[in-house]
Amino acid sequence: MFIRKSEKKGIITLGILTMALFVLPQTIHKSECPIFLIPYSRLSDTTQPVPLKHLVIELNSADSTTLIGVRGIGPYYAKKILRYREQLGGFHSTRQLGEIRFQYLNIDSLLPCFSVNPALIRKKELDTMSFKSVLHHPYLEYEDVQLIFNAKRKFGKINYSILESQKVLPPFKLKKIKPYFK
Repeated sequence: MFIRKSEKKGIITLGILTMALFVLPQTIHKSECPIFLIPYSRLSDTTQPVPLKHLVIELNSADSTTLIGVRGIGPYYAKKILRYREQLGGFHSTRQLGEIRFQYLNIDSLLPCFSVNPALIRKKELDTMSFKSVLHHPYLEYEDVQLIFNAKRKFGKINYSILESQKVLPPFKLKKIKPYFK
C-alpha cells in the first residue's frame, strides 16, 4: 500500500498529539511539573496594570492617556476636556466639567474620580492680551470683551482689580473670571 507524503505527515502528527494528550499525562506524576506546561506564577506588582477607577486624577495636569483610563471617557471626550482646559487656562473646580457638552456621558457620576489644583491655573494679564484672545475665553461674550476694552481705553491699563472696582462687568461674571485673570 502506497502512502502519500502529506498523509504520512498527518499520521505522524496524529500519533504525537495522541501521545501528548493520553500517554504523557498518565506517566507524569502530579508532584512533577511537566516540561511542556507553564506552571502558574504570580506577576510582580510592577507588571500588573493599576485600575484607574481607584485613582483620583488631577485635571490641570492630566494628559489624554490618563483621562482615557477613566471608564466612559474615550479619545474624543478626553480631547474635549483638554481643549476646554486650554481655553479656560485651567480648572478651578471639578464642577466645571459639567460645562462641557457630553452627549453620551453622565459626567456627574465621574466627578469623584477627579480633583483640581487651583495653583496650576495659568492666570493671564488682561493688559497685554488682544481683543481676540480675550474673546476666546469661554466665560466672556463679545459684549463683555467690548466693555473690558472700553475700560482699558478709559483708564489706560486694565486688570481684574480695575474691573472689580469700576464695576465694568456684572458681579456674577467677575466671580466666574476671577481665577483666570491677574
